[in-house]
Amino acid sequence: MADPEQATDRSDSPPERTDADDVTNPDVEYELERVQQRWRRRQFGRFVVGAGIVATVVYTASWLGFDLGYLWDHRGNLQSVLLEEMLVPSELLAEFQADGPALGWAAIETLAIATVGTAIGLPLAFCLGVLAAGNVTPRPVHGPLRLLLGAIRAVPSMVYALLFVILAGLGPVAGVLAIAMGTIGDLGRLFADEMEEIDPRPVEAVTSTGAGLLETTWAARLPQVTTAYVAWTLFYLELNARKSSVLGIVGAGGIGYPLIMAFNARNYTRVMAAILVILVLVVAVEAVATLLRDALDAERRAARE
Repeated sequence: MADPEQATDRSDSPPERTDADDVTNPDVEYELERVQQRWRRRQFGRFVVGAGIVATVVYTASWLGFDLGYLWDHRGNLQSVLLEEMLVPSELLAEFQADGPALGWAAIETLAIATVGTAIGLPLAFCLGVLAAGNVTPRPVHGPLRLLLGAIRAVPSMVYALLFVILAGLGPVAGVLAIAMGTIGDLGRLFADEMEEIDPRPVEAVTSTGAGLLETTWAARLPQVTTAYVAWTLFYLELNARKSSVLGIVGAGGIGYPLIMAFNARNYTRVMAAILVILVLVVAVEAVATLLRDALDAERRAARE
């Protein structure tokens, strides 16, 4: 006879009574009843937890002022803006004919902010990320560096942009510095985590030859993470392109500036034109990054074969 405890682990359903059970001794009846009671308590606990989560979400949404009835009653406002201004093909075409060059230049500036900001932040992220790995440096070194990376990445890029506008004034330089800071914090943490996942055996082999920290890292650690580091960098370039598209809202350059100006002027046709340009920009960057990652994966597979 199977152990009732093991039967409970294999299935989420309560054990069924059989004819054989009805004629067994009282100990088996007692054990079967005990297992069924445990199953009912587990189901009741899951129900209580699920109900608690739903109640918490509903209460929090109500506290935030989320009111479906209010949104439904005022749906006409959004419909009129969408159907009468933002999604009228003839007006959009006229907007692109009038402001297309300006929006295109803003898109190029946005891409430049993302690229230069990533390029500036990448070397610092690499150095801090490697040194913040627990299998590269001792705790007195990697502990504070991890805290530093955590503090840097805790501040949103929009806040960095506001701070650097004070330093560099309105324009793309503040956006570049904001993107660079975000890159240092996020990529540095990713690099450190990736480094801690490497196979220790090559490191031990190189260390046994008397090599120091720098030689060991160069010969045994970095070759194991190079592909992952390149993939993370391309992925973060995509994220930075998205972030750069909104930094102009606080005066840090890029297409966010004409976007917020159009919102302030209630020129929703120009808002839609700017959104379409942002969409094309982000999709293009993602496509290029995906092609580069695919080429990198193909090269890695070829090297393994």
